[in-house]
Amino acid sequence: MNFGQNAVVSGNGVVTSPFSSSAVVPTFYMLQLDSVSVGSTNIPFKSASLGGSGNIVIDSGTTLTLVPTDFLAQMSAAFESQVNGTKATDPQGLLSPCYVADSTLKYVPPVTAHFKGGDVALRPYNVLVPMSDTVVCLAFYGLDEISIYGNIAQQNFLVGYDLLKQTVSFKPTDCTKN
Repeated sequence: MNFGQNAVVSGNGVVTSPFSSSAVVPTFYMLQLDSVSVGSTNIPFKSASLGGSGNIVIDSGTTLTLVPTDFLAQMSAAFESQVNGTKATDPQGLLSPCYVADSTLKYVPPVTAHFKGGDVALRPYNVLVPMSDTVVCLAFYGLDEISIYGNIAQQNFLVGYDLLKQTVSFKPTDCTKN
């Protein structure tokens, strides 16, 4: 955790998005997620409102990214149509689609979160979560009551909150070196 000048997220690759506090839960910071692209397929994002101008909570304490079930169905279909890998089943029965995590997983389509203010390009480790030694699954879960941008999607990003400007900044970072 950094404070003062060290807390400023700047430099090449920084994406900054405005946030607002939720009127329903003031401790929630809401971002405006316009859409998510899976390869060339752009999926508009609509979510239940928690008040404020955003439609998705950013939370480092929630593991998966929670999205409306209809959005997840569209995203999963776009992902499945483009990924090149052997299908598998989640051993816990929670997530889908899933794939064998070996050399047969040859291509994972690029996934980009299009926030108000800029686009955050996610890496495969931001999109797929290991469910066992041999299975990875899409790290998104369908939930209609609330949408949350979880911590798997934030891995290897320096994430800075400017409370005065009410912005959140994302900078791709190798967190093993910081």
